[in-house]
Amino acid sequence: MIKKRWFSRSKVEAKSDGNRYFVRLNFNERVQHMIFLICFIVLAITGFMLKLPEDIIQKFGSAKDLVFFYRGILHRIAGVTMILVSLYHVFYLLFRPAGRRWLMDMLPRFKDLTDLLGTMLYYLGIKDTHPDYDRFYYKQKMEYGALIAGATLMSVTGLLLWTEEMWPKFLLDIATIVHGMEAVLACLAIMVWHLYEVHLRPRKFPIDNLWITGVIDEEEMREEFALHYKKIMEDPELRKIYLVPEHEEGEASLGV
Repeated sequence: MIKKRWFSRSKVEAKSDGNRYFVRLNFNERVQHMIFLICFIVLAITGFMLKLPEDIIQKFGSAKDLVFFYRGILHRIAGVTMILVSLYHVFYLLFRPAGRRWLMDMLPRFKDLTDLLGTMLYYLGIKDTHPDYDRFYYKQKMEYGALIAGATLMSVTGLLLWTEEMWPKFLLDIATIVHGMEAVLACLAIMVWHLYEVHLRPRKFPIDNLWITGVIDEEEMREEFALHYKKIMEDPELRKIYLVPEHEEGEASLGV
């Protein structure tokens, strides 16, 4: 059983249990994730407020116009912020060493298909063990691809609706349908897939602290990312990047 630990960077460096820790998300990536998370929550709340039943809206009384005025402002601020952090993420992938490693490791490969088949055989009881996964495996790559597609659709359709006076009605009607349906799909993907996969699985419950600390322990690394673990332990250069130093701050762990 993998034990989840809440710890700060200083605790990682001062650890005395002899267990090593590995970087999964560096500081830059954690900040991007946090900004995106906050924007997503604000967008979901302020977006679905438009779908509130009229009897609930009436409970705001005379303040309803003011509430929905600021709702629109918050929605646009969060939307613009999400677009900016998405554009920065593209810059990060192309022009930062850690970002280029992320991009190369996230690209689909034939091994993802064999991993998918091997995992299905494992769940069916035909195989005794699941495949050895690399830094990112097929489920994470699918979710990342869906995130890129969804963020692009929401950004484009949101900008169209924001500048509605510039576009014909049929285009705005399509943008409204796509924006609304993608919003529902994105929320369901987060609640049903991402939330369970990252936080609610038996060994993760009630929450995985990775998104805060950026690291996982050696036991979890060996079990969940065995191939990546093997590559790190066999390559001194990868050890410098992903293995958290025991007594000094890791340059790659800060990640910028």
